[in-house]
Amino acid sequence: MSSRQATAIIDLDAIRHNFDQAKQRAPASKVMAVVKADAYGHGASKVAQALVGADAFGVARVSEAVKLRESGIGQPICLLEGVSDLEELNLASVYELQVVLHNWEQLELLASRGARRHVWVKVDTGMGRLGFSVEETPSVLQKLGHQGLLGLMTHLADTGDKRSTTTGHQIDRITSLANSLAVPGSEVLSIANSGGVLALHKPPGDWVRPGLMLYGASPFDDLDPIPSLHAAMSFGAPVIAIRSIRQGESVGYGGIWTADQDSTIAVVAVGYADGYPREIAQGAPVLVNGVRYPLVGRVSMDLICIQLDDSHSTKTHSVKVGDRAILWGDDLPVEEIADKAGTIPYTLLCGVTARVNRQHRGNSRG
Repeated sequence: MSSRQATAIIDLDAIRHNFDQAKQRAPASKVMAVVKADAYGHGASKVAQALVGADAFGVARVSEAVKLRESGIGQPICLLEGVSDLEELNLASVYELQVVLHNWEQLELLASRGARRHVWVKVDTGMGRLGFSVEETPSVLQKLGHQGLLGLMTHLADTGDKRSTTTGHQIDRITSLANSLAVPGSEVLSIANSGGVLALHKPPGDWVRPGLMLYGASPFDDLDPIPSLHAAMSFGAPVIAIRSIRQGESVGYGGIWTADQDSTIAVVAVGYADGYPREIAQGAPVLVNGVRYPLVGRVSMDLICIQLDDSHSTKTHSVKVGDRAILWGDDLPVEEIADKAGTIPYTLLCGVTARVNRQHRGNSRG
C-alpha cells in the first residue's frame, strides 16, 4: 500500500455506541440499521458484522443485500427500494430478503409469481417520492392476499428541520391509517429515520431506521455536531511536500489564492478523486498534529494545499513530510466541513471514493 494514499479509518466501536444511542432513544422499537451505499462509505459488511444487536439491516439495492449475505450476515435484510424485475425477485427469494412494495408494478410482479414473500408496504404520507397513497393502501393490502405483510412503512420528509410541523402530520396520517385497518400486520409501523429518532421525544412505531446517526453525524439542517454521537470516520492523507511561497505568488490551478506575505505551504495527497469536495471554501480547516490550518488554492484531483503560517494562527507550525492531515474526524467534525462545502454530511461520507484505503478498528464482532 502506498504511503501517499488517503485513508479512512473506521471506528467500529463508535458505530456500536451510536447504535446503542438509537436503542436508548427508542427502547420499545426494533432497529433496522441502514447500511445502504456501503454503510454511507464506512464498509457495509464490516459495519453489519459489528452490529450483532441489529434486528434487521436496510439497503437500497439487491446487489448490496447479496454482498451482505455473502459476507455472513444472517439477520433480516430489507430492500428499501423493493425489486424491479423477475431477476431481482428471484434473488430476493434465494437470499431470503424482505421486500418493500411502493408501486402497483411491483405488486403485479409479486402476484404473478404466486410465491409467499415477506413484504413491507410503503405509504407516501408526505415525502411525495415513493409509496402508495393513504387512500389506495387498503386496496393494496387486499391485493397482497397470500403475501406475508410485515407492516407499513413511511419516510419522514422534513426531520432535518427540528421546527417543522410536517413530521407530526406524517405520523398522524400513517397511525390513523393503521388504526382504520383490520389486516394482520398492518398495525406494525416503521416510521422514524435518524432525524426522527434524535428529534422526537418518543420515536413512534414498532421499528426505527437509523442511518446517518450510526456513523456519528448529524442529520439536522443546522449542521451542529451531536455530542452524544461519536464520529466513526477519520478521513486523512499524508503531507508529501513543504514549500516556501513568496509574497505575491499564487498556489494551484487558476491562481485563486495569492500569498499576502512570505508563506510556508504543505501539500497534502488528497483531492476530489478521493472525495474531498472541490467546491469547499478557501480557508476551510485541515487538522495536522492537533492544529488547524487553512486550505489555500483550488482543490485538484489528487492534491490540496494548506498554509502553515497563517496570520490567524497563534501556534508555530511543526508540520513535516509524512504527517497525517485530517480532513474530517473526531476533532474536526464532518458537519463543519459540510458547511464549508455548502453541502451535507451525507454527501461527504458517501463520496469517499474506492481508491481511499479503509481501515476498520475495534471489534468487528459486537
